[in-house]
Amino acid sequence: MAAQLYGGVESVLTGSPLLVRKRVKAAHHPALHVPGNAHVLVPHAHKRTSHGFVTVERTVCMPAFREKGGLRFAPLSRAVLDAVRRCSDENAVRALIFEVVQRGLVTPEALEDERRLGQIRGSRFARLALEEVFAGARSVAEGDVRREFLERGWTDLLFNPWLHLPDGRFLARPDVYHASGVCLEVDSREHHFGVESWEATMRRHAFMTAHGLSVIHTPPSRWSREPDAVIEEFAQAVDVRRGWPPLNLRVTEAA
Repeated sequence: MAAQLYGGVESVLTGSPLLVRKRVKAAHHPALHVPGNAHVLVPHAHKRTSHGFVTVERTVCMPAFREKGGLRFAPLSRAVLDAVRRCSDENAVRALIFEVVQRGLVTPEALEDERRLGQIRGSRFARLALEEVFAGARSVAEGDVRREFLERGWTDLLFNPWLHLPDGRFLARPDVYHASGVCLEVDSREHHFGVESWEATMRRHAFMTAHGLSVIHTPPSRWSREPDAVIEEFAQAVDVRRGWPPLNLRVTEAA
């Protein structure tokens, strides 16, 4: 409230403090957020400057806002872009954008619209992260997998596509998919530590295999240490399947 009063009657709260308020974990990164600080937008004609814990940003594009408890909040898409334009840590930007999209707080389209309409300066990391999102990545780890494959010339892969059987039943959504039916799954131990989670993973693997997919699993730790070895195993699996008839599946690219 103090920051908004300082900004003036047309000021709007935005940036990482707003995202922290919405319980976005990635917004707590030190490169994005200083605890106790506030970020407000004011019309460009106003002569307010940053002072103390208040970061004042003058803009010719004041957003529509929602009001709650006497406070005026920018849309989340604007808050995300206002936060990342001031961040020099690319992975912090990626983590933030992946999280808000993965949790359904903001659509990729809304973020892209905001990026295109807003200030270009400082938006490069957001542009790169959104390219990954539109390609199917939903986390920094998945984005790293995609980058490694692309750097090695794998341009015929899909990332996080939806695979359905001919009768419409959902089959899987692998991290990496090749048209030959080879899939790569980067399985985090934290999601498979319990017996039930492990059994669910095995059932999923069996279901995918039973319908013709070749599934390669690797933990993130191994991927980080030896991506070349994992990609070589993936390549060998693709080579084995060359000449095989295509699988009878409905494949939809990630939206």
